[in-house]
Amino acid sequence: MAGIGFELQRVLKGGGLVNLFKVALAGIVIVAGPWLISIVGIFFLNRFASFALAEGAGLFMAAIVYSYAFSLSLFGGLHYIFTRYISDLIYISKETRAVATLLLVMIIFTTLAVASASAAVFFIRPEGISNILLYKISAVCLFVVINLIWLVMIFITLLKKYMTIFIVYLSGMAVSFFSVYYLGGRFGLGGALAGFTLGQFTILLLLTIMILKAYRPDNLFVEMKPLLGYFRKYLFLFLTGVFYSAGIWIDKISLWYLKGESVRGTYLKLFEHYDITVYFANLTIIPGLVYFMIFSETNFYSTLRKFLLSVEKGILTKIREEKYRLIRSMNNSLYEQSFFQGVLSLALIIMAPSIQSTFLSGLSDLLTLRIVLAAAFFHVFYLTVLTFLFYIQMYGEAFITAFLFFIINLAVTVLSVQLDFPYYGMGYLTATVISSVIAFVFLSRGIRIMDRRVYGKLL
Repeated sequence: MAGIGFELQRVLKGGGLVNLFKVALAGIVIVAGPWLISIVGIFFLNRFASFALAEGAGLFMAAIVYSYAFSLSLFGGLHYIFTRYISDLIYISKETRAVATLLLVMIIFTTLAVASASAAVFFIRPEGISNILLYKISAVCLFVVINLIWLVMIFITLLKKYMTIFIVYLSGMAVSFFSVYYLGGRFGLGGALAGFTLGQFTILLLLTIMILKAYRPDNLFVEMKPLLGYFRKYLFLFLTGVFYSAGIWIDKISLWYLKGESVRGTYLKLFEHYDITVYFANLTIIPGLVYFMIFSETNFYSTLRKFLLSVEKGILTKIREEKYRLIRSMNNSLYEQSFFQGVLSLALIIMAPSIQSTFLSGLSDLLTLRIVLAAAFFHVFYLTVLTFLFYIQMYGEAFITAFLFFIINLAVTVLSVQLDFPYYGMGYLTATVISSVIAFVFLSRGIRIMDRRVYGKLL
């Protein structure tokens, strides 16, 4: 992702409000495009087209929420291996092979997603739905499309057409809204979900066309063997993706089935009291993630690259100088980003009573909102440190922190329910704090002995 940050820095250096707006917009689309557009789209649907969801708004929401939850928690590890593989191909200017890999993995993901989603919807027997078959088919298609959008978004930033990407997302949201409005009115809930899926498919189709216009893929299946080799070579990276992605959702999934209410006629459950609070808190970390992409990551990458070049060509004093510069860069990047996100998070925690009464009235309690806002702050810090661990190839240590993130979030969430703790989010907060501390300890130690680690790999 550092290459994207450098490009956005270049635009930012041009000065002016227009360039600032472009950079902010591009950053938001890159770090949060799929789920942000979905959240905004759902808001407008509930506000202006609620009649289309009259047969069961909860069932409509369940299809969307479960699709996002399990697209990440089931396939997060595959995302990490895919990202690593195409990054290496792009680094050696093999873009056509990277596109071939994208298409290959899209085929694999489509097969896996259709199989898992079909099994999931087979047992759904909701009452009062006029077009249940259409609903089930649309739910399967939505899960497939969301999985493919995640893949395409990993790749699409290579094109650096950020305003075009933003327009594509707006177009998809518009198609979703009007399709739900029309199809939901004619075919009930099944039509509404088909309409929402059509908008997401529009995004996927347009982004894929953009990629194929820019690069012609090589033979798809030639990439299968080297891609599978990456699973063996980067096993800990794969496992990190599995447990980190699952850890993001495990508190919500646990509360669905421990405290949530069943969606009518299904085994699906939701717990809006916590879900909506977390969705709001996740929106507050977008500025921190954009800052990370433009500044923190690019600064760390630049100093790391200079250090590695000094190891290859420099004398001992130069190597030590670049290592200490890398340590300072790491500390400064973490401090400045934490300060930036911390000011925003603290302001929101202070303003929580107003936020709760204005936006979350009846949907969340004040302490839960503050707990989740604090957890979101530490989550940004943890994600930053985790990415830095990837840069210096400390995959085993990254896996340990991701595994702890998952286990602690699960254990504390379940324990808080068993103890009848009246507020939620303690599992999320505890997991992000502990994982952040341990990841930072690993990173600090790894940077201090970075020269010895590099020499050990060379020998």
